[in-house]
Amino acid sequence: MHGNKQHMQKDFFLFNSSKARCKSYINLREVTQRFRLSPGEYVIVPSTYEPHQEGEFILRVFSEKKNTSE
Repeated sequence: MHGNKQHMQKDFFLFNSSKARCKSYINLREVTQRFRLSPGEYVIVPSTYEPHQEGEFILRVFSEKKNTSE
């Protein structure tokens, strides 16, 4: 899946559980959360508070160690 820029299919979300998620799902302009994850490949899914609503997102990911994210 590395470098794949296609939409994720519904089956992906049915058969792969969340590894981390924000503690509270609230309607704010900015949401910040820290996670500790094992090395691997992950999908980050930004979302809006209301369903079927489009929005712009800025995503910032920090790592304590060297990473190869794209």
